[in-house]
Amino acid sequence: MEHRPVERRLAAILSADVSGYSRLMGEDDEATLRTLSEYRELQFYLIGHYRGRVVNAPGDALLAEFSSVIDAVTCAVEIQKALAERNDRLPENRRMEFRIGVHLGDVLVKEGALYGDGVNIAARLEGLADGRGICISRAVYEQVGKKLDCELEYLGEYLVKNIAEPVEVYGVRVFPEDRAPRRRRRALTVWQGAVLGTAAVLLIQGAAWWFWKDDLAFHLRESPAKPGLTGELRARLAVKPLPGDLSSGKTFRHCGDCPEMAVIPPGSFTMGSAPDEKEHRPEEGPARLVAIPKAFAMARFETTFAQWDACVADSGCAHVPQDRGWGRGNMPAIYVHWQDAQDYVKWLTRRTGRTYRLPSEAEWEYAARAGSQASFWWGKELKPDQANCDRCGRNPSRQTAPVGSFPPNPFGLFDMHGNVWEWTADCWNGTLAGAPSGGEAWTSGQCDLRVLRGGAWGLAQESIRAARRIPGKLDARSGKQGFRVAMTLP
Repeated sequence: MEHRPVERRLAAILSADVSGYSRLMGEDDEATLRTLSEYRELQFYLIGHYRGRVVNAPGDALLAEFSSVIDAVTCAVEIQKALAERNDRLPENRRMEFRIGVHLGDVLVKEGALYGDGVNIAARLEGLADGRGICISRAVYEQVGKKLDCELEYLGEYLVKNIAEPVEVYGVRVFPEDRAPRRRRRALTVWQGAVLGTAAVLLIQGAAWWFWKDDLAFHLRESPAKPGLTGELRARLAVKPLPGDLSSGKTFRHCGDCPEMAVIPPGSFTMGSAPDEKEHRPEEGPARLVAIPKAFAMARFETTFAQWDACVADSGCAHVPQDRGWGRGNMPAIYVHWQDAQDYVKWLTRRTGRTYRLPSEAEWEYAARAGSQASFWWGKELKPDQANCDRCGRNPSRQTAPVGSFPPNPFGLFDMHGNVWEWTADCWNGTLAGAPSGGEAWTSGQCDLRVLRGGAWGLAQESIRAARRIPGKLDARSGKQGFRVAMTLP
């Protein structure tokens, strides 16, 4: 018997099911099946209209394949809009709302059926969505960008069943009246910061256990033992005076476990990217001249676990982030959200008597470029072994790297490209139009979102360019997110 090789291809996968299907069937199974049949007909029509293929539709579930990720997401949006109109004609308790997940990934094809992680991830994304909601993966987000009329919202990083690496999840806000953050994401954030005691028992006993069981162990690992303030640590936290010479390029450290700072000179630069830059995105423009009027100090390295743990031991930081088994010490602190980072800079300010803070987005990009207007501080194209990112050299980029593992830029700063996304002080705005031109933080806009810069491990080179910027929720923690500090000089 001839064995044909299994076909592999890249596909956009749409996975959907009915939210609360068991309840609907229990209350009136015949009416539920009539509604499902009517809605199926509409879904099949829209999938065909957007050049997709229905792979399977067992029970209330639906799996479809698209060759274009934009077609897949647009189809998902139109499905939700069309079904919302039909649901408006039904009593509230009989409305049938679908959850949809969309992922772009490699699939195996056998006799028309699809297999592989690409399908599994789409199904997990569907499970993270609310009724009439859509969740997409970062791979989809990177392709769709601003090509949709709907707002895209970063929901955080999730460890999902049968997938080894956490999945970065974005929500597509189809209906402005639907509040964000979503119910499940908000609950997950609580787990990230809380001590899991009685609440865990209640959750395990509840019907939601199926959803949480795969994430529970992951989030339990986020609470290592709190480090103690030993005599040795007290000595390392003893504050040293600020050096008299704070000229450009000078470095200093306020204490043994404080960040090593480099003095960044004043100057001007073109912030953002022009449309002709390779992998330019709309949110990186319009490119504009920005002046940094006064020297400031920037941490040479991303904040490390050793530095973060010192803050915890000294009661300056409450959150004890997990390290995923990659080690602490001089590894960049991860699973810290924007508000956690604020706790750290406030602690440093109290400890030293100096004004530590997060850098503004303009300061961050100015420091990252270090005089270059190219995509990277070293030039237009990625060079091997210059950064921790996907296919960027010998490093497989499956996790964070110790800070300082790659060459510094001309300002003496390490890891400004790759390793972890870094929080900045600025509120998120969809473009740079109207941004401050004097280097200060942009404090208006969507301030429940803050700007992340620099890219991270496991991401492709286009995501670690100097101009690349993404939004992050104030309370969203991720294994790809950290920060570095800035300091206002006297």
